Amino acid sequence: MFLSAFYEPKKLAAYRLLPFGKVVKYIFVFVLLTAVLSFISFSLSSGAILEDTGIPAEELKGIGPLLYPAAFVLQFLISTFYFYIKASIAALAGMGIIRLRGRRGEYRHLWRTAAVALTAPTLLLLADDLLGGTIPYAAPLSWAVALVYIWLAAGYYPKNAPVKRPAAHKPPVRS
Repeated sequence: MFLSAFYEPKKLAAYRLLPFGKVVKYIFVFVLLTAVLSFISFSLSSGAILEDTGIPAEELKGIGPLLYPAAFVLQFLISTFYFYIKASIAALAGMGIIRLRGRRGEYRHLWRTAAVALTAPTLLLLADDLLGGTIPYAAPLSWAVALVYIWLAAGYYPKNAPVKRPAAHKPPVRS
């Protein structure tokens, strides 16, 4: 799923049919990996952060063993919550996209597609975080990338059925 999220919009559209549990499992593993990378970055810079607080070193020694596990758990929970919110908003935008493209689908289908389509945008934001915020307009750019992936995947959703109009009523012919 990870690799196809980058270059196979047809598979992105097909992921709408996956069981919800499989998509949730992908999200948790993906968010866990990004949280680990983000936590490593935090760990490497935490010394400088703690020095800037002005708290004496003696007081920090007492919370030291609790700081890193608590920071990791919070990082994972917040990242997971943020990812679910972002997937929900992207799926809502996807509803508009499929209407524009004349396709049919339900919100639950678009949510699954959006959750996998957010792979590249999330990695873009992670890279921005790891590089210290050097990517200009990273957040709007990540949303634009997500919407492009959803737009491409929506092209493989089923087309709307043509509207059948009732035949014009003709009066019976009398002889």
